[in-house]
Amino acid sequence: MKRVHIAPTLLDAQLAADALSSLGIATHIFNANAAGALGEVPFMQAQPEVWVEDDAQAARAREALAGLLDAPARAEKVCPRCGEVNPGNFLSCWQCGGALAA
Repeated sequence: MKRVHIAPTLLDAQLAADALSSLGIATHIFNANAAGALGEVPFMQAQPEVWVEDDAQAARAREALAGLLDAPARAEKVCPRCGEVNPGNFLSCWQCGGALAA
């Protein structure tokens, strides 16, 4: 097994692991419950880590995560129906449910 990512939070580690799993790369998250140990252990040793099972897939996993982490944020979308501003990844308006442009 090889470590491919150190995440700032458990949520970020889970998102990275899920992205890799969708590519068929088996992963494990270490230090998932280590946040409670902060102060007792050094900060860098308590951060969640994503590891891949197959060492041969480590480079592919790092490349996939680099593309994911470097992706620009999507621009916000304004709902044509009610004028509400929505995050760029929304397909429908959170306020009125109207369809947003792709």
